[in-house]
Amino acid sequence: MQRLLPPLVVFSVLVLVAVRTALEPARHEIRERVAGYVQGSEIERAHQALDTYLQRYGTPEDRWFAAAMYFRMRAPDKAIDAVWAHEATASAPDAARRFALAGLNAFGWDDEARTEPTVMEPRVLTIMVEGQDSWATKRLRKHATELDLLGTTSYFFPAYRSASSPPMTVLVEAFRKREEDTFRTAAALGALHATDYPRREDDLKRLLEVLADPSWRRQFRDVWCVSCLALGRSGDARAAEALRQFEARLEGSQRRRDREDLLLVRNGLLAAGEWDAETAVAEHVLGDEPSPMPTVWYGEALIHRYRTGDARSEGSLLRYWMGPGAKYPDLRYRIARAFLLQDEPPSEEAAATWVQTRMLPGLERDDMPVMAHVLAKAYRLRSGQPGARDELLELMREAGRGFTHGVNAPKELAGPFLEALRALYLYG
Repeated sequence: MQRLLPPLVVFSVLVLVAVRTALEPARHEIRERVAGYVQGSEIERAHQALDTYLQRYGTPEDRWFAAAMYFRMRAPDKAIDAVWAHEATASAPDAARRFALAGLNAFGWDDEARTEPTVMEPRVLTIMVEGQDSWATKRLRKHATELDLLGTTSYFFPAYRSASSPPMTVLVEAFRKREEDTFRTAAALGALHATDYPRREDDLKRLLEVLADPSWRRQFRDVWCVSCLALGRSGDARAAEALRQFEARLEGSQRRRDREDLLLVRNGLLAAGEWDAETAVAEHVLGDEPSPMPTVWYGEALIHRYRTGDARSEGSLLRYWMGPGAKYPDLRYRIARAFLLQDEPPSEEAAATWVQTRMLPGLERDDMPVMAHVLAKAYRLRSGQPGARDELLELMREAGRGFTHGVNAPKELAGPFLEALRALYLYG
């Protein structure tokens, strides 16, 4: 018997290798079949094939493949189960980032090669650049170098509203290499801030020209509006003086557009720390029928003052949070991102006051939309609070129930879903 043992062992090993080798073509064939069904929108067949695949093969790599396909089929609940219901995948050190990347790829591009962008590509790229993804950084730089002004706008504003600085840094560097005045202006808008840097004087001069040029105010009002705020945030005395002079020009006008633009100029002055300018803006914004643009940019000015350590901003921010923020949730979302998810986390003092007593309770109320809850859980995940990731995954399930394969996800669902993926991608 002892003589037979080594040959039997060898024979068993050979059989095992043969079986595994025989299974590999089947595994590859099923993967190709599933991918083909997904690409061809044969979703029922794709679900059947992929469910069978997971029953037959269960290695970590099989589960990651399944999660990526389920994301493409707009079935995030199954993607979550494929990864997080199994110890081998859920316990991997890079599990959260890898899972998020699978979701981001599926929502940003219609193909695995990432050559067919969806309408969500700008937001997805912004998130990936925040996470220092080299491929996404190169792609964003390419867009900023090659697309026309309208095309780059789709990438500029997600970067401008981003809670962190890397996406805008990429855009500004690319815009500076272009000759068109519009891109010089975009670079100045993205770069101008109070501290000194090599191109600051050029950027300041450019935005002062935009402020004074009637064609910018008439034809590119969004840019003109952002310029007012950027000039105020620059902390430069020349910028503040230019805003005051423009304020004086508009004060006597009864035209509706002039009255609204006057409020936008005063938001710029408020950002510069001139609190006398706040009175008329606050009266309008806290009134019964505030105009959208002054309302939004009033919040931006208050956020800036708070970040500079201006104690007077706290009371105004609270009124803004409880007033317009209660009626228009997007305003609360913007404040929450700026406080909770910016480059630097909130100070210990802010976390103990604003965050714990106002923001998180306000975001996590039962009657608040799913986006509010996602932002709160994202902060809790960033802060390392136990259970935050599991709660975030459950919110992803909730948001994903309204998805349909081949159809753009509704804004009210796509927004929170991408926000949750961002949190997992950056904070794990």
